[in-house]
Amino acid sequence: MLKAFIISEQAKKDLSNIFDSVSDYTGSVTSAAKLREAFFDKFELIRLLPKTGKQRNDDTRETFCRHYRVVYREFDDRVEILTVIHSRRKYPQ
Repeated sequence: MLKAFIISEQAKKDLSNIFDSVSDYTGSVTSAAKLREAFFDKFELIRLLPKTGKQRNDDTRETFCRHYRVVYREFDDRVEILTVIHSRRKYPQ
């Protein structure tokens, strides 16, 4: 059974901030659009193969998309994207 993926409110805020930052930094909405596409490709891969991400201590998993850490939790019927942060930022283990 294929699982749905849900993007949490926190992850939506994270993604919005990331896209705004990339667009402002590069001066190009195209760069932000390409990054958005990369994220959604990664979310689709997580949906199809949720166990491929590294298991964390708090019952979540993580994987990377470009320079960003994607933290998610798998449920019986869905995968929830919890947060997306830059890989240089410290994230609790």
